[in-house]
Amino acid sequence: MFTEKNIDFSTLFVLSVAAEQWPTAALGCAELGTYYDTVDAPYKGLAYVLSDGDRTWEYHSNADDTIVFRCSEITPSNATLINIAIEANLKESSRLTLMRRDFSTGEFEVRNEMTPDDMARVIAIFDQGSAISQAPPCTSIFRLDFETARGTSEVEFICEDDYKMFDIYWNDLHGFAPIIGEIIGPYLAGDPIPSLPTAKP
Repeated sequence: MFTEKNIDFSTLFVLSVAAEQWPTAALGCAELGTYYDTVDAPYKGLAYVLSDGDRTWEYHSNADDTIVFRCSEITPSNATLINIAIEANLKESSRLTLMRRDFSTGEFEVRNEMTPDDMARVIAIFDQGSAISQAPPCTSIFRLDFETARGTSEVEFICEDDYKMFDIYWNDLHGFAPIIGEIIGPYLAGDPIPSLPTAKP
């Protein structure tokens, strides 16, 4: 980054270092519209501020410096933060079912009921404010059905047009939650790869 911006390394110095802890795996540097893991919260680490005397750059790292985020490059937003867990009443869920689209019929079919522990983990991930935006067109591959006393709340994810991205769709809004892939992966073990008529490699 410094080389790209023609910043002289000899002018750089550490302005401050402080021990910190954060509620998600974003380490306080969340990308807009992205949901992060919370299972190991609080996430402990260090906040560094570098300077060249005129400008500053902030970095956050985990406790052993194996993960470092450049917080200064995160685009600020004035968008309203949406907490899906609150807005969709996910905390009242009694059951979470993983659904998968049958592309021959276009309908979702039950793939697996998720364990209470995994349900709690998914809800915790969605229990964070994020600046999710209006959803682009998408034919989703999977859906999470959260059963509550008020009815079923649905969160769809992964588009057939870009199945390598972990897009999520809720109430005509769009975000990203790559961590969900790690949770649902074991429920898909042994499944055939879905036939996606318009999927792009």
